[in-house]
Amino acid sequence: MAGTRRGLLVTGLAGGVASSTALTLQLSRAARGHEDAVPALACGVLLACGTMLPRMVLVATLLNRSLLEPLALPALAMCLVVYLPILLYWRRARHARVDLPSPLKNPFEWRAALGFGALLALIRLLSEALRQTFGEGGVIALAAASGITDVDAITLSLARMSSRELGIEVAAFAMVLAAAANNTAKGVLAWVLGGRALGLRVGTVLFASSAAGIATALPLLLS
Repeated sequence: MAGTRRGLLVTGLAGGVASSTALTLQLSRAARGHEDAVPALACGVLLACGTMLPRMVLVATLLNRSLLEPLALPALAMCLVVYLPILLYWRRARHARVDLPSPLKNPFEWRAALGFGALLALIRLLSEALRQTFGEGGVIALAAASGITDVDAITLSLARMSSRELGIEVAAFAMVLAAAANNTAKGVLAWVLGGRALGLRVGTVLFASSAAGIATALPLLLS
C-alpha cells in the first residue's frame, strides 16, 4: 500500500495497538532504497513503539488497578523520549510517500489468537516455576527475555500474579523491563533492516527510552 506521511502516522498508531514489532519490521524494510522517506518511516515506527506503552499500562491496570501508580512515571518517561523526536522528524518528512509491501497482519486472525494463547500459557507456567525456584529475580529475568519478542503475554501474566503471588512493585518493574527489552530489540531491527539512516533516527531514540524507563523504575525495587 502507498502512504503519505499522515497515512504513516495513522499506520503507526494502529501498529502500536496491534503489533509494534510487526510494523517496525515492515517499515524498516521499506526504508531500504527510500532515503527521502526515512523521516516519515521513523515517525511511524516511533509512534507505534510509543503507543505500545500506554496500551501496556491500560491492560495491566484493567487487571490490577494498583499497578497504575508504579507504572505511571516509567511509562511517561519512556513515552516522552519516544514521542518528542517525532515532532522533529515530522517537519522533515514533507511530501514523503512510500510503498509498503503489505498490510498489517490481523491480530484477531484465529491462528494468531491461538499462538498468543499458547504463548500466554507458557509464560504463565514459566513465571510461576521461576518464582518458586529463583524467587522474584527469576520472574524479572523471564520478563526481560520474553519482552524481546512480545510484551502482551508477560504483561498479562505479571498483572495476574501481582494480585496474589508477586509484589506490585516487582511486577511493575518487570513490565517496564519487558517494554525496555522490546523497544531495544525493535531499535536493533530498525538499524539492521532499515540501514544507518533509520537506525540513527529510531534505534538511538528507543535505546534512550529504554534507559529512561529502567532508570525511573529502579526505585520500585528499592522501596
